[in-house]
Amino acid sequence: MIRNFKKSITYKIFLITTALLCISALLIYLIFYFLLPSYYYKYKTDTLNEEINELVQTVDSLPFYQAKEILDEFNYNNNASIVIHDSHGNIIYIPPVPARIVQKITMTDDQLSIKQNTSVYTLEKNINFLDGSYIATVYATLQPIDEASDVIFKLMPYIALIVLLISLVGAFLYAKLITNPLLKINHVAKRMAELDFTHRCKTDSKDEIGELSNSLNELSSNLEKTMFDLQKANEQLKDDIQKERELEVKRREFLATISHELKSPITAVMGQLEAMIYRIGVYKDRDKYLKRSFSIMQNMQRLVNEILEISKLETYDFLPQLQRINLSQLLQSILNNHEYFSREKQLEMKKEIEPDLYIRADKDLLQKALSNIVNNAIKYSKDKEQVITKLSHDNHIIILKVLNTGAHIGEAELTKIFQPFYRIEKSRSRSTGGSGLGLFIVKRVMEIHGVDYALTNTEDGVQFTMKFNKEA
Repeated sequence: MIRNFKKSITYKIFLITTALLCISALLIYLIFYFLLPSYYYKYKTDTLNEEINELVQTVDSLPFYQAKEILDEFNYNNNASIVIHDSHGNIIYIPPVPARIVQKITMTDDQLSIKQNTSVYTLEKNINFLDGSYIATVYATLQPIDEASDVIFKLMPYIALIVLLISLVGAFLYAKLITNPLLKINHVAKRMAELDFTHRCKTDSKDEIGELSNSLNELSSNLEKTMFDLQKANEQLKDDIQKERELEVKRREFLATISHELKSPITAVMGQLEAMIYRIGVYKDRDKYLKRSFSIMQNMQRLVNEILEISKLETYDFLPQLQRINLSQLLQSILNNHEYFSREKQLEMKKEIEPDLYIRADKDLLQKALSNIVNNAIKYSKDKEQVITKLSHDNHIIILKVLNTGAHIGEAELTKIFQPFYRIEKSRSRSTGGSGLGLFIVKRVMEIHGVDYALTNTEDGVQFTMKFNKEA
């Protein structure tokens, strides 16, 4: 953990800030220690010279007895002693109370060594009164600045400790202030690298770090949207691939079933024709078996037509030719076309058709699908049963029901009956069952038109229900 901290930007900023603060404090301390005495000495001497020059100008127009008070005030204000004497050395003015500087002049060498830390500044200046010209000697005591320097030197460890503590605390707070937003940005960036775009940088600063945070948030949002779109497209692609695989499996099954469905009648016809050619057994009666062969070929033709119809419906680019259709008339026409087959089985055809109900659909496809439904209802009804057809509407929905009484389909077979080539009658005889493609075609036509449909068992029989959108 310590190694990681040393690699962090917080540690680097903390270290650099602490070093800068300590170096700055040290420089300030050294400047005070080395430059303060000389600066103080120069400042005091310059000030004293200015005061003396001003004093000389002030007393220049005064007699000595009037200038005496000014001289006393000068001594007091400047912590100095001014002695005035003539050119022969005769003292004409001395401060009222002898100053320490004067005492120092008369001290012995031993006494002077005791006062060695006391600095004395001496200056001689010509001074003029109305009474005459004299020489002024100024003795000024400078404060023991060397002692102050020694004190500063002795305080250095304590000052250094205080400066260090302040530097550490200040550097720590400064490093935290700078790096906290960066750490948040780094955290969000790491989450983004793990493809987690739910986190956001929450910074209130308006500087470059704030702009970086906002840019990262915007990038995260854009990446999240892009990843969502990619994920959605990927899922769609997976679904398409799965559907394509399922479709490929169905194609193979379909082709295998077609091969079987076509192979059997072709084999039968070829066998009959060969037997008739060589006049083998009963096949000497060519007229009888030619009719049977022709009937088989007609069934094959119907099967091939249905296969072609399914192939057309299964193509990707197939588009139904939609138009406005009178469903009532179309249904009536289909029922009329099936009257012959219903009379053969002595079926009662009941019709309850509401007139002039319009839908939008492909007429040829819908006619094929409805014909298959009616044909199945007739084919799988027992003799003397009923086929009831009802067409009505409820608001914008048209409901078509085709019921063949006396029939029943097992629940397990209801889920399979719309599969291609699936037949409830297992003998696969064309006389008792169709090709197994009729309801599969119905299913595809209904799906293409978006029609809800269902095949269910009722108390009276089997009912096929369809719901169309009513066309105004």
